[in-house]
Amino acid sequence: MLALVGIDRSKALASQVTEQLEDAILRGLLAPGEEVPQLKLAKQFGVSQAAIREALQELEHRGLVIKRGRTKTVTDFSEEDLANLFQVRLALEPLACRLAATHFTEALRLDLEEQLARMQKSADEGNTRAHIRCDLQFHRTIWAGQPNRYLDQHLNQVCSSLFAYELVRRTQANYLDFAWNMRQTAMIFRTLRTRDGDLAERVSRRTITRFYRRDTSDYRQIGGAPIPGAAE
Repeated sequence: MLALVGIDRSKALASQVTEQLEDAILRGLLAPGEEVPQLKLAKQFGVSQAAIREALQELEHRGLVIKRGRTKTVTDFSEEDLANLFQVRLALEPLACRLAATHFTEALRLDLEEQLARMQKSADEGNTRAHIRCDLQFHRTIWAGQPNRYLDQHLNQVCSSLFAYELVRRTQANYLDFAWNMRQTAMIFRTLRTRDGDLAERVSRRTITRFYRRDTSDYRQIGGAPIPGAAE
């Protein structure tokens, strides 16, 4: 049974419920594809259904929960879903990298270096959850650093759920090839610094393709076993 731990009613209930539901998802207490029972959770947590709804809205924004009809379930994708999402990402993100490179600023450089440092710290600590969140923030910094706000909006809508699914799977499996992930991310950063839009677009496309191949391989093999290492 899920239950709030050390609830502080002087703070926002929905915020506390959000964090504990997220933790339950990442620990596998709520499995991918499982319906999130709002009434049952309200009773277990001793909070209103409004607090549960608010928490689920935040988790939906984070990509950890998706709406299916009138219910909300823990994010889960079929292999076809992954292929379709990566297809959209492959169409949009290389363009964002092209624009970010051609509009590269000192502020963007500093922001990306900060995100890379946080990624490296989480890698050194072996903290899968923090690493994937920092990885998403690195990409969000690129999307926000290019001038097309509609592109930024669409990438956040599409990719947040991809990173959230990655977060759930790899946290539960307790495996992530940190070194491989850092190499790919650092390569994107170095490319952006060249301010060469063509190069940035090509490298982004190649990197996304690598991630798709890795994730597809992992999807087919995970089956309760540890996720295998990603190949170059």
